[in-house]
Amino acid sequence: MMRPRHSSGVFPIAFLCVFMATMGCYYSTSQGSRAGDIRNIVIPLFENATVEAEIHETLTDTVIEQFLTNGEYRIVGIRQADAAIIGVITDVQEESVAFSEGTTAREVRLWIVVDVRFETVDKKEVIWEERQLRTFGDYAIDTGTETDREPAIESAIDKMAEEILNQSISGW
Repeated sequence: MMRPRHSSGVFPIAFLCVFMATMGCYYSTSQGSRAGDIRNIVIPLFENATVEAEIHETLTDTVIEQFLTNGEYRIVGIRQADAAIIGVITDVQEESVAFSEGTTAREVRLWIVVDVRFETVDKKEVIWEERQLRTFGDYAIDTGTETDREPAIESAIDKMAEEILNQSISGW
């Protein structure tokens, strides 16, 4: 019976893969690298300074979902929180980005603008703050009703929640 021959390069490659996988876990982003001893956060309802109904509730819920999915921080009530994500939706803007014959808009870019900060609960020390943070979603004008806008709002909200999460867990 013949034994299979192993290339002399198989062991170093396997070792390198295991080493890199282990080191990848070691160098993962943690809440300690960004915000010291912060483990528990609260995310109160964002304020809404726009006329866009219920957008603040949807954004707040989506931000909370992002943090829960990520798991870097525990979402708790204000009494148990080390820090808070505080946000104000300051504007919802629309601009035409594509036109049909003439000047009729066919595609619109919807921007959500938010002032947001991550601060400690006890001393109100700002960990990070971003004024006029902007994200967008595009929509085609098909029916001329609110249903055209809904996917754009959802897209902009998803992007905003992801950006807030990324700012909060980044090490810079």
